[in-house]
Amino acid sequence: MQTPHHVSVDTFAAEKALFLMTACFDYGDNQAHCSQCGTRIKWEAAFISAHRMAEDCVGTGTIVQVDIPYCPRCEEIPYVRGCFHVRDGQDVAAQLAA
Repeated sequence: MQTPHHVSVDTFAAEKALFLMTACFDYGDNQAHCSQCGTRIKWEAAFISAHRMAEDCVGTGTIVQVDIPYCPRCEEIPYVRGCFHVRDGQDVAAQLAA
């Protein structure tokens, strides 16, 4: 899975859930492994700018840290920065924690 860019928090949450359900399986050690190659899934911290769509990816957005799951064998390391497009008043941190 890659770092979100120009997507809503809802879209990212759905993509992450889909990745974990379809691209991963659990061994007896309760660790997720890649369904393609069997390698243990790693998590990379990314810093995501959360800003209104009208700001065109610049402006006064807040930064949230998000852990991105990925297979170190099948995928590139997720990029360290990305962005969410949010609605006015949307609490990104609370939505991601749910």
